[in-house]
Amino acid sequence: MTAVSGKAALQCDLLTWLNVSLQTEFSAVEEIRSGACFCQLMDWLFPGCLNLRSVNFQAQDESEFVKNYSILEASFRKKGVTKTVPVPKLVRGKRRVIFNFLRWFKKFFDANFSGQSYEAMDAREGQAIVPVKTALGTSQKTNPGNEPEPLGKTRFPPSLRTHAEKTFNWVRPSKLGDVYAYCQTCDLNLNITEMGKGDLRRHEQTQKHQKSVKSSCEGRLCSTGVLRFIKKHWAGWEAAKTGSDGDRVPSHPERHVLGLGHLQGLASICTKTPYCVYLYCRVDLGGAKSADVILLGFFDVDAGKHLIRLLDVVQPEEDAAHTANSLIKTLKTSKIPTVKLAAFHVAGEDEFAEQVASHLKGLLPHAVSLVGLYSLSDRACRTIIETHSSLVKELVMELYHHYSSCSSTDDNLKELFGSVGVRPPVLSHCLVFCQIVCKILGMWSDLATYFKSCDPTDNRTKKISAHLENLHMKATVMFLSHALQPLCDFQEQLEKREGRREDLVHVLLEASDLLRSYAASFLHSSAAIKFLKERDISVLKSKKSHLPDAEVNVGVAVEDFLEEHKEALADMLPTFAEGAISFYVSVTAAVAESLPLNEGSLRNVSKLLSPSRVLKLTGKALLELGAEFCLRDIKRNATQLTNDLVHYQLELGKESSQDFQELVPCLEQHWSAALKAMPPTSILRTLVLTLLALPCPPLKAEKVFAQALEIRDAHRPAEIRSEGESDVSRELDLCDGELIIFSGWVTGGSRGSALRVAPPSAWLSLYATQGARRGIHGWESSLRQRPQARTVFQAAAGVWEEPRALSGQSRCPRKADKCPVVVCTADGKGFRVGELVWGKVKGFSWWPGIVVGWRSKSVPVAVRRVEWFGDGMFSEIYTECLLPFGAFTKCFCNNSFASLPTYKSAVFQALELAAMRSSKVFPPLTEEHQEDELKAMLDWAFDGFRPSGPQGFQPPPDPSVSAKPNHLDTALSDYQPPAKRKNVQKSRMVLPRAALHFTVKGKNIEDFCLSCGASNIEIFHPLFKGSLCLKCKDNFMETLYRYDEDGYQSYCTVCCAGLEVILCGNASCCRCYCKDCLNILVGPGTFEQLMEVDPWNCYMCVPPKRYGVLSCRPDWSVRVQEFFVNNSAMEFPVIRPAGYLVLKDLGFKVERYIASEICEDSIAVGMIKHEGKIEHVNDVRNITKKHIAEWGPFDLLIGGSPCNDLSMVNPARKGLYEGTGRLFFEYYRLLTLLRPREDEDRPFFWLFENVVAMSSRDKTDICRFLECNPVLIDAVKVSPAHRARYFWGNLPGMDRPLAVSQNDKVDLQDCLEVGRTAKFNKVRTITTKSNSIRQGKTGPLPVTMNGKDDYLWCTELERVFGFPKHYTDINNMGRCQRQKVLGRSWSVPVIRHLFAPLKDYFACE
Repeated sequence: MTAVSGKAALQCDLLTWLNVSLQTEFSAVEEIRSGACFCQLMDWLFPGCLNLRSVNFQAQDESEFVKNYSILEASFRKKGVTKTVPVPKLVRGKRRVIFNFLRWFKKFFDANFSGQSYEAMDAREGQAIVPVKTALGTSQKTNPGNEPEPLGKTRFPPSLRTHAEKTFNWVRPSKLGDVYAYCQTCDLNLNITEMGKGDLRRHEQTQKHQKSVKSSCEGRLCSTGVLRFIKKHWAGWEAAKTGSDGDRVPSHPERHVLGLGHLQGLASICTKTPYCVYLYCRVDLGGAKSADVILLGFFDVDAGKHLIRLLDVVQPEEDAAHTANSLIKTLKTSKIPTVKLAAFHVAGEDEFAEQVASHLKGLLPHAVSLVGLYSLSDRACRTIIETHSSLVKELVMELYHHYSSCSSTDDNLKELFGSVGVRPPVLSHCLVFCQIVCKILGMWSDLATYFKSCDPTDNRTKKISAHLENLHMKATVMFLSHALQPLCDFQEQLEKREGRREDLVHVLLEASDLLRSYAASFLHSSAAIKFLKERDISVLKSKKSHLPDAEVNVGVAVEDFLEEHKEALADMLPTFAEGAISFYVSVTAAVAESLPLNEGSLRNVSKLLSPSRVLKLTGKALLELGAEFCLRDIKRNATQLTNDLVHYQLELGKESSQDFQELVPCLEQHWSAALKAMPPTSILRTLVLTLLALPCPPLKAEKVFAQALEIRDAHRPAEIRSEGESDVSRELDLCDGELIIFSGWVTGGSRGSALRVAPPSAWLSLYATQGARRGIHGWESSLRQRPQARTVFQAAAGVWEEPRALSGQSRCPRKADKCPVVVCTADGKGFRVGELVWGKVKGFSWWPGIVVGWRSKSVPVAVRRVEWFGDGMFSEIYTECLLPFGAFTKCFCNNSFASLPTYKSAVFQALELAAMRSSKVFPPLTEEHQEDELKAMLDWAFDGFRPSGPQGFQPPPDPSVSAKPNHLDTALSDYQPPAKRKNVQKSRMVLPRAALHFTVKGKNIEDFCLSCGASNIEIFHPLFKGSLCLKCKDNFMETLYRYDEDGYQSYCTVCCAGLEVILCGNASCCRCYCKDCLNILVGPGTFEQLMEVDPWNCYMCVPPKRYGVLSCRPDWSVRVQEFFVNNSAMEFPVIRPAGYLVLKDLGFKVERYIASEICEDSIAVGMIKHEGKIEHVNDVRNITKKHIAEWGPFDLLIGGSPCNDLSMVNPARKGLYEGTGRLFFEYYRLLTLLRPREDEDRPFFWLFENVVAMSSRDKTDICRFLECNPVLIDAVKVSPAHRARYFWGNLPGMDRPLAVSQNDKVDLQDCLEVGRTAKFNKVRTITTKSNSIRQGKTGPLPVTMNGKDDYLWCTELERVFGFPKHYTDINNMGRCQRQKVLGRSWSVPVIRHLFAPLKDYFACE
């Protein structure tokens, strides 16, 4: 290739790049000399570096060129670009200079381009960059401005206009005046000041106009069906036709609404992005015309939302098969690849839509059909009516015919059918049928009286009267009213959805819960689990799977009715029970068949899409989900998919704080940021886009059509926008410029990747002056409070016990008494315990908090421990970074208050406590009007806290606080857990009224947090019907299985809080219930009434019934496992003395305990200390299947293999498959032998432990065999020694936070004998080697006595591990032997933490 040809090829490549990037039509380098293209490229690279509206894109004069280049040079200076722009030579059109500058700019662009998306035509508001011509006499497309009209130029008067419109059918008058004409084909205003009609003729011959005419003629969007559809369903058509909005009727409505290049854009998007199809059959187009409307839905990563776009409107077909084929043909004609089709939704007549969906599923087996999911309730209702409710349907129709034919109708019938009209009710609709059944049941006696008084010769009334007097019929109606309620609740929740992706998560969870609810109503728990996993209908029909007739869930009202009429209904009771089971079989099968995925996949989809739950998703579950959606080569790319998930979870874990969740406005924006950070080839990215493309209610035609026909500003010419719109967009631009924008993983200031708008402080490291973190950042090092003292009441005891305090002293809630300021601190720096302050933490504005006491005995000088309002975390901060709360006007930050919900909540809590201390009373308002109360509080604060001033909210004097700086009580921990603040109590007080109110409207208690009454629910309550908010969920997970010395729960079973509780009188139950929950949820005065009951069995110990709004879940045992589910909890526990010690300590009734141990010292300890109740069988390798059959069955398997050949500390380790590492497979063998068969309905739990410092390969192999991931627990949180261990198992709640109990000794000093002093609060991991007590190989010993360093004594070692004193003092063992026994054992507090949830499954003493 010659130099000339090479240069020409390079010039061609540069112009091609420029034309593709900026949507221009340059054919020579001289045509770009206006400089407009360079200005737009700079705007692409550095958004905001220049004002693109100041650029003249139609410049044809050298003076205009110079202005453009001056704008370019200014942007160069702003960004520090040192390149000199040869303006004179560029303006004069020097070919070589222009070529060299373009080549340099291409290199400059490539060096600074970071992949940000950019729509060039949209950025310049639809204007074309006009190529510069040597002759300026050609017609030019101009950017309309406010230039004065040129004198002596040709106008476009009405006479010329009429003649031109006849000659050029594309020309129309321009709104800009007579010197312009409008080309409706190109959507451009043409300047006709040169030659008039000659300018129009030249424009008609341009390549741009000819292309537009060609696409307009060939495009299918000009079809009659599309035009009819837009005119019928576009909301702006009537306004445009009447001219009420100032716009004329568009000549091309489809282009006006859908934009230019609509089909090409859809084809391009769907080639790269998974999409879904919406098919609406036989839609009315007006004029007795109907058509099938096809729409596409997909998730737009840049826009951060789910979009729906119109594809085509086609003629309706006669049958379902032809309709499905027509859809496939339309996709192929539009060049939409069916391989990217993720799901489809068909709307129309129920039966026809289902037939079309069935044919589509046959043609597209990889696509998911969502027809059944969103018509689930109606489909199940039709099945019920056809198979089990024919008599009820007959009764309803007879009542309706009597109502419609009888002139004098009863008022009850008018209420029943008054809203139906002249047509009979559509009973196939679930909500209609359920409402009618409930109304009939409510007026049953009145209807019976009315029809009994009617003409006895009328056969119809006589038949109706017989039905109403039939007790079997009434029982059937009562059962239907109860059994249909879950379907109605599901349908009502569907109709309330707003189309957000969060709604999709909730819909899938609700569908899963619906199936679980029906399965648990008549199946044994093991059969229910098997059915949910396999969806085998034969499990439903097998009588072995069914519960006994007395345990089938028929509803409390039905049970009472049957009991009341036991004698009259004695003959039909067996038949009624069989009918109830048959009903449940049919409805459960119908629900299961309607779900697009299996029950586990539904929950996994919700886990993956929800940032708060994705950390619980396992790689195995993700692979199953990928297989469900037929991802390409899922087996071959399984490792990549798993790695993508782990990477996402790690990144999310770094920022998964409460602040992070509150800053993300919605789930769409979270995933928009996350998907931008993922590589385009990521399989996880494809899977998430597939899930985000799924249709979500509301799916009513009018709402979907309105969304599809929204006019996007990106496609609208600048002339169409009104002045009001321009002003709004200008204001938004200014607002955006005031904030620094960050995205989840992508850093930088790119507009293309900016999705979450927040002050920059919210994303910086959350360190205080001393390095303590706030919020969820630094959760591992945050200081957790010990449980608060409670007042316990035993049923019928008649007296109150003393409050149980942590240190022997009485602990009561602090009253907010007003007192004078008393500054009493040891260092004289002020800010005493209990004082409200403002604190400055790096990366945050001034934040409200309260000074609390120190947990350690040593108190730093000029440093305070502060608990922050809003999130309850702690920081140790210098007094220089604190200000009194009275400095409210100085420290209050408007920006944080407006953008950070956590900050807003913190200010509210601080003002609430200040008002309580100052005896300031605000008018009581409901939760909906909390903003008004907050506004009143802010006014009070800005007004100087009148009348008492800042002195009014100072803490009361407490001499014990100043005398004991290490006092454990804190101002906020008096309300822990959870924080029993005023607003929480107030929310609880309105809960019964809210529950009653929404019951009338069809809602239920599931819409509220059962603990605090909040409506922003996060998850279901595992024990009772209701939900939990995020804050109460965290507290519930931490405190549900915390027990006191008496063996009872430390806190209320319902809310995990409460200061006054009543204990269950059942000998095998350890639950308690607080006064607030009983009086609010069950009924006023319940707590006082139960004081007289002896013994009182709690609501978990009696058959499930509804007490007020409190109702125990029949499947609570399954729900508890799901609530505490973690990566380790699979559906599948040789024993050490520590295990038996903890089981007895927790109160378990252990019938038989078999231990495999070869260490004689350990055997002796277990034998002596447990009085021979432990059966030792020596080497685990000698245990056979015969032994298991003789000893079993077993309920718990716990153990761990030796770690010396697994620990990386041992340089001579042999690994998992050699030496002692092979003993792991003995545990795996026993686990396989002990696991119950599928037909055995009994709980079985297992736990396996080993060292953390093992190789990743060994850990992976253990996980592969045990089919779960481990939970890492370090005993340092509940003991003075580090002991990090991996635990595999299926115990509920293994990954819940490790909390300190009342008797745990967390500091080394607490474990020492009298006269000995600890040099450290925490020590290193203690092993079997005596040297491990040193803090390092040659480090100091941890204890001093009489001025000399000393080892830990054996009794002290026992306390460190949580054992009783002298626990290993057996058989004259020496110190080294006793340390070896302890070094091989587990930490007792950790095992107690893991075993505590099992009290729900086994009998206790």
